[in-house]
Amino acid sequence: METVALAGKSEVSLASKAILGFSFLLLLVSGCATDYNEIIQSTENSYYAQNYDSAIPSIRALYEDSSTKDRLLFLMEAGMIFHSKGDFQTSNKVFKEAEELSDNIRTSLTKEGLAFLLSDNESNYTGEDFERVMIKFFIALNFLSMGELENAKIYFRRLDFELKEMKFTSAEYRQNNAARLLDAYVSEKLGKFNDARVQFKNMESLIGSNQTLVSDRFVLAAKENDGRDMGKYAKGSGLVQAYNHSMQKVDFRNERLTEVVIIHEAGKSAIKESRGKLLEDEYFAAALRGAIEIAARSEGAGVSVAGVLATLSTAENPIPIYKERDWEGSQRRHFYVNGVDVGAFDIMNNYSDTAIKNFNDNYKALITKNVTSLAVKVVAAVIASEAAAKAIESGLGDKNKNDLLSGLIRLAAGAAAGLATAQVIGPDLRCWRTIPSNFQIKRLFLEPGEYSLKLDEGTGITSNLPRTILVEEGKPLFLPVRSYKN
Repeated sequence: METVALAGKSEVSLASKAILGFSFLLLLVSGCATDYNEIIQSTENSYYAQNYDSAIPSIRALYEDSSTKDRLLFLMEAGMIFHSKGDFQTSNKVFKEAEELSDNIRTSLTKEGLAFLLSDNESNYTGEDFERVMIKFFIALNFLSMGELENAKIYFRRLDFELKEMKFTSAEYRQNNAARLLDAYVSEKLGKFNDARVQFKNMESLIGSNQTLVSDRFVLAAKENDGRDMGKYAKGSGLVQAYNHSMQKVDFRNERLTEVVIIHEAGKSAIKESRGKLLEDEYFAAALRGAIEIAARSEGAGVSVAGVLATLSTAENPIPIYKERDWEGSQRRHFYVNGVDVGAFDIMNNYSDTAIKNFNDNYKALITKNVTSLAVKVVAAVIASEAAAKAIESGLGDKNKNDLLSGLIRLAAGAAAGLATAQVIGPDLRCWRTIPSNFQIKRLFLEPGEYSLKLDEGTGITSNLPRTILVEEGKPLFLPVRSYKN
């Protein structure tokens, strides 16, 4: 009995060492995983608390400590923070660096195709095409906020070129109508009436005719003294919002009136979240099972499909999903000028909706495109774990081998393979978290003077809306306003 007990202790010790060795591997793999939500949380909390003096050094530290793969995203976040603070000049410096980096990022077709399957430690954040357009949009918007219309127009031209390219390769919902509308206003102010007309027509083809476009087309026709278009858009005459200082309606053609364009950056954008366990998605699981069967046959080594699938029991779906997080803060809001309700603003660009549709529309296509590569990776991990288990067993010596010990070793090896695989194919949750959910725009014509501003009272909305604005004759005012519900 004593000999048996000693032998049992020896076997348990060997098994413990094997399990500890695999546990160390699990810790190494787990340590490599990062969650962008956790990384950006402190910066984001400060930003949405309007504590910009805390958010700025926080995002600067993240940028300075970041590897190349995350740099673009940190620049986008930083540009948005400076923009909301009202430091438009610094915001443009940051966004221009992001623009250059975005334009220069090139990935191989292989890596690009597998990007969603890799952990966020493996791939560069390149952004979607509509996000790269948004970088240029904010540069133009910053120039507008500083009163630099000519420089804004330069960026609207660059932006328009990209939108034209996207028109032939992407769904219509990726088009940025906020950029087109502001481009039209700037072009009109600079006397580039044909550019304005082109943008209005582009918007009409994308979203149809609405009250904003009808009134804007009438304004353009009046500025050009185009009798034909004035007749065509005559209904827009009564829709133009032009007021004297007492907020009584007046004719917008009064030369003393100044254009005031409020760009309401509403809500917190939708963000990426996990879709849940990979094998809980019937479509993904079925496609993966078939691909694993093929990969297992080609790789050999007697690997069973059931064994391979068992390693994926804890794996998350590698394709994330975008979800709304600020429904109330993203709604259309009424603004009050000198206590008068000037109406709700039109949503001209819905970033959250675009991001959600983009991922949903491409979900099955991404599975189909990448499931074979995923299967090969998973099978390879299982084969590696089998080889590791055999190597440990071979070092035990015949007298130490038994079914219990072999079972423990293979259990540990299988667990290591499963966790390693789950970490490699985990969802990449990086996304632009400080950007608004949507952009709402209103154009007014106001008599020179000081005006009070308010935003929907009693809604609990946080905003950086100034209490008063100064309208100067002959000096158009473009006012970005950030708001959301905390």
